[in-house]
Amino acid sequence: MKLITGLGKNHVSSPEEAARYLNKRKHTDPAIIFVSSDGTQSIGPVNQLWEIGSITKVFTALLLAQLHKSNQIAITEPIVSHLPDHLRLPNNFQRITFENLATHQSGLPRLPSGMKLLAKDAMSDPYAIFHDERLLQAIQETKLKSLPGTGRPRYSNYGFGLLGYVLERATGRAFEDLLLEEIAAPLGLNSATFSDEGLRKGLARGKEVGPWHMGRMAGMGGLRMTATDLSKFLISAQNKDHALAVAFEETFKVRYRGKKVALGLAWHYFRDDKIRGHGGATNGATAEAWTNLKTNSHVVILGDGRPATTRTAVSLLSG
Repeated sequence: MKLITGLGKNHVSSPEEAARYLNKRKHTDPAIIFVSSDGTQSIGPVNQLWEIGSITKVFTALLLAQLHKSNQIAITEPIVSHLPDHLRLPNNFQRITFENLATHQSGLPRLPSGMKLLAKDAMSDPYAIFHDERLLQAIQETKLKSLPGTGRPRYSNYGFGLLGYVLERATGRAFEDLLLEEIAAPLGLNSATFSDEGLRKGLARGKEVGPWHMGRMAGMGGLRMTATDLSKFLISAQNKDHALAVAFEETFKVRYRGKKVALGLAWHYFRDDKIRGHGGATNGATAEAWTNLKTNSHVVILGDGRPATTRTAVSLLSG
């Protein structure tokens, strides 16, 4: 997933067309849910557990907002006080705030040091190496790309992985437990998990591949969920009558506005703020969760590790 700056022309106008198009792009049995004023249309294995990749970032940002609401942390406070004292921090690292991490304005690179995605077999499980010691080493080896909180956002998996890690240290609770207990459970997202049990087999270029494991960087992409629960999440985002409504509103606030895209806490906005959502990808899976704020319709698409899902999702919403 990266910052979205343009999607081209619409090319599908119904879930059936979307499924046919994705089949032509060699997605095997994608799961699609489209909710509009005409009702709910579902195609494919919508109750199958799927890797949702970077859509996890939206959940991590919501957890941040909820912890802010309960006065456990402040969104604008620097993260440095929640890191081990012995670390040799790079120049300006002490300026990074929780908000900077959640808006891709921390100055951190896309990936932590020492990570390679182009080497042989590197895509098989590239984030699994980031246990505590390796993540802390990466922090000390980091060279910021820009001064935190300034300039154009730089999409950073590293930043959101670090956000989840720091939220854990700030609360004294495991990140995975925090997210499932504070976010998934109150919203009734019963399929949400970080486990591989019952997970759909990933497909990349027509071959089965294993899932990704994020180590201590689970906040950037480790969540698994069904399309049905992801749709329920988008409905909750629009509903103001539940315990997380205030936290959702905090994540929706636009904190950066460019020519073609705006950012909340994790959320991407484009097409004049009419479309809001996020996408995700691992080696063997892609995921989309987008809402048309003008029509109050939304779409969820879960597919294989192939392109075309983002454009298809947004085209369906705009058709």
